[in-house]
Amino acid sequence: MVELYLGLSLLVGLIIIFEANWLLRFPENQITPVTAITSIIEFVWAITTIFALIYGSFTKWQILVPSLYIIHNAIGWIYGLWLAGKLAQQQNRILSIPPWYAKFSLSFGIVFTVLCFIVSFIF
Repeated sequence: MVELYLGLSLLVGLIIIFEANWLLRFPENQITPVTAITSIIEFVWAITTIFALIYGSFTKWQILVPSLYIIHNAIGWIYGLWLAGKLAQQQNRILSIPPWYAKFSLSFGIVFTVLCFIVSFIF
């Protein structure tokens, strides 16, 4: 079960990389159907990760994968709530994602994917 979780986490890491690249390709960085779909996948994976933490039996290295994902997801939710609060005060109400956050997400996606690979095939 843990091996399946780690393998699917690697795919989620690739999805995060794809989403970040998508956001960086468009200068307005607005939410599109592609980013909406990837965000839904990431949200579902966050719930899956919570269950994996509760019921999975991870080694000391494998536990880094769900822990890192939950931390990243919590940061994303906090930042998203802050952006939503800021959006409520604007006239045009167009939500755009800053390039620095897309770069942060890209960096996380790369680190997360590499970590998933390492704990799946090396440890």
